[in-house]
Amino acid sequence: MINYCLHTIKNYLLLPCVLLFNFSFAQNYQAINGSPYAGSLAVGNNPASIVHVPYAWDITPFSIQLKQSTNAFKIEKYALLSSPGNAEIASQNGIKKRFVFANQDIRLMNTRISLNAKAAIAFGANLRNYVYATTSEFNAQDTVFELEDFMKNNINHLPLSGEFSGSGWAELYATYAQTIIDDGDRLLNGGITIKVNRALVGGYAKAQGLNYIPGLTPTGPGYLLTNGSLQYGYSYNFDAIDSNKTAAANRNAFFKQSFSSLSADIGFEYILLTSEDKEEGGDYAYETKIGISLMDIGVNKYRHGSRSRLAIAGLAGISDTLMENKFSSVGTFDDFNDSLAGIVSSFSRTVGEFFIYQPCRVMINIDQHIISNIFINGEITIPVLPLVAKNSLHIRDMNLLAITPRWELKSMGIYLPVLLNTRNQLWVGGAFKAGPVLMGTHNLANLFSKNKSQTGGLYLALTIRPGKKYDRQEHYPKGKLQRKQGRGLECPKF
Repeated sequence: MINYCLHTIKNYLLLPCVLLFNFSFAQNYQAINGSPYAGSLAVGNNPASIVHVPYAWDITPFSIQLKQSTNAFKIEKYALLSSPGNAEIASQNGIKKRFVFANQDIRLMNTRISLNAKAAIAFGANLRNYVYATTSEFNAQDTVFELEDFMKNNINHLPLSGEFSGSGWAELYATYAQTIIDDGDRLLNGGITIKVNRALVGGYAKAQGLNYIPGLTPTGPGYLLTNGSLQYGYSYNFDAIDSNKTAAANRNAFFKQSFSSLSADIGFEYILLTSEDKEEGGDYAYETKIGISLMDIGVNKYRHGSRSRLAIAGLAGISDTLMENKFSSVGTFDDFNDSLAGIVSSFSRTVGEFFIYQPCRVMINIDQHIISNIFINGEITIPVLPLVAKNSLHIRDMNLLAITPRWELKSMGIYLPVLLNTRNQLWVGGAFKAGPVLMGTHNLANLFSKNKSQTGGLYLALTIRPGKKYDRQEHYPKGKLQRKQGRGLECPKF
């Protein structure tokens, strides 16, 4: 059973990560957070950020981002600059709590347009996916293939528990932002994003209070399952897929069984403008920019699939040998359900709807001008849902703290983000901008180290910006210049 589970997890959870690395350069374009040149991509960090931008419009026709972290497995003999043909997946041995975090997004035709000097809009379409899984502390060894040995190694780590949530959705969004206060030296901008979501895929699993005791079994000394529960569910639209139907028919049936919902982001941005005697960067130069935003206020709705179940242990005489035999020939989801039904005291189908909350979080971002075209950006991310809805199904963003020094012009930039995630992993990333292309990695170790690909990720964005003729400073002259000229005029004396 243990061998089967490990084999399944390795092939269906981690191997796709290797394939994604091979075929794509991977909501988190960390290098440009806080940058005035982020344009339409800034919506994913703070909707208020689209106002104070030094050009009239920009379009990101395509971008992709991939980010993941786990301490359960390692991808060995593979780096981003090498061939994935030799990649191997190995479990990480030892006694510890395990986790898997992953998120991906694809952005299509994200567009930002300045309406005037004090207002802007943005809109576009995104595909987003998050996976979040954690376990209690347990002892895993890659030399253990029998359930009895696993139970022996973990008798001092009871009860065992774990949880998993995954959600993927498509969204259409519209953002409006404007300047609320402008006194010539300081700005306060506010923005809001409304999103129409389509929940495409969703699933969850919760194992709680799994306990067992040493005891006599029909084959000799072993272990007996005493109590615990396992609940799992997935979205009903997977049941609509029929191998006898065409791809188009399956696609239509899949989307027909999905649900729509609304979500929102809200943010504010305070900007301390450059003083008159330090004119660097024109009318949109600033000394300090402070942003605060509440992101992904929303929930994705799903209907339970027909094979979703709730199992409660408590049946007498359930030994490790019996469980091993029950699951040894499992090959399908139905086989798994049939085997599980034979070792528990209660086994019922889970029906109705379930909801997975989006990764709601508060983001605080401070961007400081140092000298010339050099800036340093600091960002902290505070998750909201775990603090207010502990028993809910939700997905989480792994970001915690980021410090990003950068040298940046409109069409060029070099970035060096340093990231600390919620699992106390420290990554040093890197990115560059050349013309319309932004490319970066969350963890530079992914490029060269052949055992770090399971932690990190990549991003690639193509952003089209106007030429100098359509720089916002020329296209929408800002009132700040007029106020500066006005200050140079003496008041008439009476």
